[in-house]
Amino acid sequence: MRNWLVNTQAKEPGYYKGILIHADLGVHEQAAELFQRYVSPGFTVLDIGAGAGAFSLRLQDLGYQIAALDVYADEFVPQDIPIYCLDVDHGIRECIPGPFDAVCCLEVIEHLENPWNLLREIHAILRPGGYLLLSTPNVTSFLSRWIFLRTGQFHMFGEESLAYGHIAPITAFELSVIAERVGFRVVEVRPGGYLPVFALTRWTLRVLFRNFLRGIVYLLAKGQKRGWCLFFVMRKDE
Repeated sequence: MRNWLVNTQAKEPGYYKGILIHADLGVHEQAAELFQRYVSPGFTVLDIGAGAGAFSLRLQDLGYQIAALDVYADEFVPQDIPIYCLDVDHGIRECIPGPFDAVCCLEVIEHLENPWNLLREIHAILRPGGYLLLSTPNVTSFLSRWIFLRTGQFHMFGEESLAYGHIAPITAFELSVIAERVGFRVVEVRPGGYLPVFALTRWTLRVLFRNFLRGIVYLLAKGQKRGWCLFFVMRKDE
């Protein structure tokens, strides 16, 4: 069983046309659906932090003109999509020809030393009226609040998370402030990925007790409490 309330199945890696998806369950599918609501096929798109290229290829298949960017360009699989090798902490606008009609930046900002600079750089390479679709782990999810209550650390930002580069937890409020200060208008924030209230992959008293507490925290929490990650759609109006 797997729905928004209860999960009894272990998560497994996802693939798109044989390319590993470096994101939570459903993130790429949800991101593509959201992207199509704001950006028309045929528009130019830069996929920042493209990884192996699963989302870049998905967008190309939907009719977009894609360029990709990643610090590990040798791991990028699609052969017919141009890929720029760049550490975005060092800037984008001086190295990437633009402007672009839209930018995607999925599960990237939490890896960077300077989130403010990332949004400034993206703003600089977008056309007026262009859109940015960005996602980041939801550190205010009900699960993250429960973990913080017990450990003082956010979900996906503990010591073990340093191994895969999570160094910059950021809330929806903080990211919205940054976006508006650098010139974006936030048009939508919504939960993404898969985070059920109850995770019952094992049936032991300890697991049942933990899930009881998860349910209590979910009921008490306010604000952006749902979603493994959060999607942000931003527009450059000027």
